[in-house]
Amino acid sequence: MTAKKPVKKKKKGEEVCYPYVDKERSSKAQLKRIWRLLKALFSYSIVKIFILLVFIISIFPVLIFLIYRPHVQQNINYGITFSNKYAQELGLDWKDAYIKILDDLGVKNIRLVTYWDEVEPAFGEYDYSNIKWQLDEAEKRNVNVILVVGKKTLRWPECFSPDWVDKVTDPADKQAFVNNYIRESVNELKGYDSIMMWQVENEPFFPFGVCDGKITKDNLEEEISIVRSLDSRPILVQDSGEGGFWYPTYKMGDYLGISMYRKIWYDFWGVFFKKFIYFKYPLAHWSYKVKAGILGVPYDKIIVTELQAEPWGPAISSELSDVEKNKSMSKSDFLATISYAQKAGFKDLYLWGAEWWLWEKEFNNNPFYWDTAKVLFK
Repeated sequence: MTAKKPVKKKKKGEEVCYPYVDKERSSKAQLKRIWRLLKALFSYSIVKIFILLVFIISIFPVLIFLIYRPHVQQNINYGITFSNKYAQELGLDWKDAYIKILDDLGVKNIRLVTYWDEVEPAFGEYDYSNIKWQLDEAEKRNVNVILVVGKKTLRWPECFSPDWVDKVTDPADKQAFVNNYIRESVNELKGYDSIMMWQVENEPFFPFGVCDGKITKDNLEEEISIVRSLDSRPILVQDSGEGGFWYPTYKMGDYLGISMYRKIWYDFWGVFFKKFIYFKYPLAHWSYKVKAGILGVPYDKIIVTELQAEPWGPAISSELSDVEKNKSMSKSDFLATISYAQKAGFKDLYLWGAEWWLWEKEFNNNPFYWDTAKVLFK
């Protein structure tokens, strides 16, 4: 056995000497080792691919935004959608409301509806008096009209088939009746110069509303073909601004109409929450321009036909409390939504809710929405 070397004990007050360490050389050695490790790591193709993907994913949204970022349009064409049915449901005299919208509000662009259950209450018996009266008044004032035809149009329950159609069981027969109503309507109303374009159906592929069977692509193509055969004016097809796929819908017509909602009251088909909730869409104003660019829809061919400018709650707006209305459309929401739509860069903005603005003014002593909107139209 080798004897252990005795440990020399340090005497009191004696200074202990440690080996000298060159810190600068040590740091350089560490850096060299790290560099060698990195070179070895980057020699693997999978690592290079991963780094490249991370870079592309990081920079791609920035490039897309820079390419498609919107700019506020000069001389925006503001308009409204008017529904005589909704005006009546609010308790308004709908003809009086319509004239006030044209004269006091000063609207020059309006979207009107040919309700099937109004114009053909009995099979083969047509009554166009309501829509003709609206078109006559628009014509007197040189107002531009988008006229909606189809079984799925505007306001709840979305579809307005006459009662007699409910007794028809064959889908082909039902569609034949829709086609005939559209043919009769276009022939009856195409003499009005105020009609600048036709809208065929409303959000035909968006699953919202109470309808007797969905509208298929073939159905819509048939209806559009009928309108084209009778009149040369452009055709608009509507899609959901938030949930639609846009391009297939746009390709069926000449213009794409979209909705633009900020705060809604909805149950999302019971999928997520199993109950109705208030929900704000987490979409930046520039997301519409980016979506259009990526999907290949020309931005100048998109019209915001349904810009939310009224509450969306658990009852018709006239029956909601002020607290409930403010959850989806307070005064600040109203201003913010208009600003949001302007910044989105659209040329044509049709506000949704003019009938309610008038109700607020005349029945709830609240002229804010009416007077604020008037600034846009004057």
